[in-house]
Formats: sequence, structure tokens, C-alpha cells
Amino acid sequence: MYLRLWPILVITLILGQFSISNAFAYIDPGSGSMILQMLIGALLGAGIVVKLYWQKIRMKIRMKFMK
Repeated sequence: MYLRLWPILVITLILGQFSISNAFAYIDPGSGSMILQMLIGALLGAGIVVKLYWQKIRMKIRMKFMK
């Protein structure tokens, strides 16, 4: 009896995780500002990494197309 109910229980629990409910939450200005700063910092960091390794990247691309 329990073996027949096991798949139904598992499917119900998995599908229950995808149900959407209202959170009634908000993002205050401090959190929004922090998220914006993280995005800007990540973009600037990626730009600096590309700048530092630009010669190596360019040489790899050149070697790839020269073959």
C-alpha cells in the first residue's frame, strides 16, 4: 500500500515547490543601491581583466585564425 503512495507523495512535494505565492515584500532603497553597486563593480572588474589580458586574448584569436 505504501509503495503505491510513494510516487504520488514525491510528485506532490516536487510540484509544490513550484507553486507561487505572494511575498508581500519590497526592496528598500539601500538594497537596490547595493545591488546596483555590485553590478557596476562586476562590469568594471570584467573590463579591467580584459584590459590586463588583452594581448594574450588577441594573440590566441590571431593564432586561431592564422591556421
